[in-house]
Amino acid sequence: MDYITKPTSRAALRKFSKIIRVIFGCRSDDEPFPVLQALEKLPDIIENTNYEIVNDKELPAKVFAQCLSKPDGGFKIEIKQTVYDGACYDDNHAFLCFICHEICHILLFCIGFTPVSARAFGDTDIEPFRSVEWQAKALTGEVMIPFDASKGMTSNEIVEKYHVTKQSADYRVKQDRQK
Repeated sequence: MDYITKPTSRAALRKFSKIIRVIFGCRSDDEPFPVLQALEKLPDIIENTNYEIVNDKELPAKVFAQCLSKPDGGFKIEIKQTVYDGACYDDNHAFLCFICHEICHILLFCIGFTPVSARAFGDTDIEPFRSVEWQAKALTGEVMIPFDASKGMTSNEIVEKYHVTKQSADYRVKQDRQK
């Protein structure tokens, strides 16, 4: 399910990603984003925000993690046990991306990209630049693969350096070809 929010561009998200990387301790764009450390630090940055590792059966099969707003303000990220374990102990790049995506939802909300009541159901399209899901996905990509630092790199180099999926790395390389 997706929601409409105020529009933004990939260029604006790219600028925001630089701030996020600094806030969460990246000393340079030559290092991977510390997803698990960011998850731990998030409650110190966003009041009344936490995360919970849940039994895999508590979330739908195709939902690996989710971000929920709390009625009294703040957020809770629920992460499947296998996703958290895979990110922690196996350096599973897809699982790291899923967790970062949920963090990005919170950060976008906090800077004003709040969902409005219109919702998209299967057959309703939302323009990507107004889509809550597209914005979180794009911001995740920008946070995890710094654009300028990854220019000219191959997909395999990006995967190795930034701990992202091959699919994410391929998309980043495609962006270079389009310029």
